Amino acid sequence: MQPFVDEGRLLERSYERINEEVEDFIFIESDGEIIACAALKLYEKENMGEIYGLVVNKDFHSTNTSSNLMDLLVQKAMDHNLSSIFALSKFGGRFFFRHNFIESELSSLPLNRQKSYDYQRGSTIFLRSF
Repeated sequence: MQPFVDEGRLLERSYERINEEVEDFIFIESDGEIIACAALKLYEKENMGEIYGLVVNKDFHSTNTSSNLMDLLVQKAMDHNLSSIFALSKFGGRFFFRHNFIESELSSLPLNRQKSYDYQRGSTIFLRSF
């Protein structure tokens, strides 16, 4: 994750925070190394999930690793019977559109997430309903 944090493409998360949220994460490995990960935070009251921390090792960008990761996230969302998932990103619009997300408004997010939206970062909201 760190190279993407250094580039400003991903928000920094402490080791402690990642450790606390490790159950949210899905990992893809190759030859015993993690090559991709993403997390799905549940908003049970709203029956929604937020994708965050989505990264794929640059050596695997021209493979279908990112699509496989999205498939795993969608399956996890469906296993929890969520009605929709969303992601906030300054990058990757084409990626999300390829996976049936649409650009959405802040009001479509759970209230707690609306309140914590970072206006300075100005991320685009991508939403996929099931």
